[in-house]
Amino acid sequence: MDKKKVIKFVAIVYGIVWTLQIIGAILQDRMAGMKGIIAFRGSLVISMFIPMIVAFFLKADFKGMGWKPRLRGNIKWLILSLLLPSVCAILGWILFFIVFPDLFAMDGSYLIKVYVSVGMNAEEAMSKMNESGMDMKTLFLLSVVMCIVEVPFINMLTGIGEEVGWRGFLYPELMKNMSRVKAWLLGGIIWAAFHFPAMIFGGYEYGKNYIGAPVLGLVTFSIACIALGIMHEIIYDKTKCIWYPALFHGAINGVTTLYVMLLDGDQIEKIDKLFVFGPFSLGLISVIPFVVAAIIMGTLALKKDNER
Repeated sequence: MDKKKVIKFVAIVYGIVWTLQIIGAILQDRMAGMKGIIAFRGSLVISMFIPMIVAFFLKADFKGMGWKPRLRGNIKWLILSLLLPSVCAILGWILFFIVFPDLFAMDGSYLIKVYVSVGMNAEEAMSKMNESGMDMKTLFLLSVVMCIVEVPFINMLTGIGEEVGWRGFLYPELMKNMSRVKAWLLGGIIWAAFHFPAMIFGGYEYGKNYIGAPVLGLVTFSIACIALGIMHEIIYDKTKCIWYPALFHGAINGVTTLYVMLLDGDQIEKIDKLFVFGPFSLGLISVIPFVVAAIIMGTLALKKDNER
């Protein structure tokens, strides 16, 4: 491992991205409604490409990252990349609502309040949906299907920016001088900290009013990133194609937002307090299926490593 190169990579990425996220959070607070959200989300989208850009200027081995799509021998990894995020997310929602059953309500009430909070005409949107003969359950099922067959391919175009930096450059560098497990742990923490200013100042992922804020959110998100990092790294290692972890990344980013259709809008204050636990897929309870999947995949990968 080129330690100086890794330190330089992380320092430059953090310097740029943390600045972008703080500016985005400030704009979100100062600008009303949707304009503020667009400004903040825009800073996050730009941030996703910074790891790739920095890796390029540090002369990472871009040619060796596997840019040519490889379907032959990788169909099972394609299916896993598309399906696993939705399966884990659904199991996570189930776990969360077993613990907090009173927060479940598939009536669109929470979704309406989210729309209203950003200045959108929620009643008109819901009215049009009902006129089309679609209810909330149908919309939810359709959204899950879209998060398997279409959304991942769209989202991977932004996810590729992070994946080139993390899985294409950082993780392989770490593994040159440390065990795979240590690289997974350190890589996951570095990946998590990439988002910390957005979480602390902008309420990214869990909001700002949850129990134990902001420390519990940072710890929870770090656990999630370690688990997700393990799965991303294994998918990349098995396929030798950078598009597969980007696809997996895109699938996760798509399905994690569907919780808005499952919550009771009349209990929004309680939801805000408990949001660090779920049903957002990277909450302390709802992330458990992802952690279990990571442990299973990691154990199998290490077993094969030992058999070589």
